[in-house]
Amino acid sequence: MNKYNCVILDDEPLALDVIEKYLSGFEQFTVMGKFSDPVEAYPKIKVICPDLLFLDIEMPGLTGLELIEAMQEKPEVIITTAYREYAVEGFELNVLDYLVKPIPFKRFVQAIDKFIQKKESTKPASESVENRFIFVRADRKTMRIALDEILYIEGVKDYVKIVMKDRKIMTKESVGNFMTHLPADRFLRVHRSFIVARDKITAYTAHDIEIGEEEIPIGRMYKGILNEE
Repeated sequence: MNKYNCVILDDEPLALDVIEKYLSGFEQFTVMGKFSDPVEAYPKIKVICPDLLFLDIEMPGLTGLELIEAMQEKPEVIITTAYREYAVEGFELNVLDYLVKPIPFKRFVQAIDKFIQKKESTKPASESVENRFIFVRADRKTMRIALDEILYIEGVKDYVKIVMKDRKIMTKESVGNFMTHLPADRFLRVHRSFIVARDKITAYTAHDIEIGEEEIPIGRMYKGILNEE
């Protein structure tokens, strides 16, 4: 199942909560940010690079349509507004769908289905988000990590340690659950406590794997896994 990151931008707190609640029913979607100020949100959206943006139109400082026009790399956009009169202008900006508040859940589901059908019918797997980066919670913030940077992952009690060439990040997660967030063609579990990046392996024996100067043990249950590749 493909995973998608979302951002919600609306100056009405109730609308933010409703959309987030609706999204909680779809396990493939993760809300990476909720914002009420479009001027403040704009640079953060560029950093998050969401797959899908839920966007109000009438907001102070910058309208939703102006924000779309300002973005160089545009995510898929679903407009959420109380005003029907912007529909034509919205679709001229290639928004995916236009939802009028109060948004019925059935209509919301139709918009989500439209997004999923478009992404899964037109986006090659090699270009999907999970093949480029992941988001993890660490140090009381959400951090984006490029998959190319990861050398290996080590389980440490209730946490996993993500080891990169120049840094290490600890996040509260089990090794098994963390593996489900990683593309199987790029990462391999070799021990109950270790996941390795396939393209970072420099040598291996029947008992361990070398990644640069690091030696990663191969668990008893995983013996021969590299020979089976």
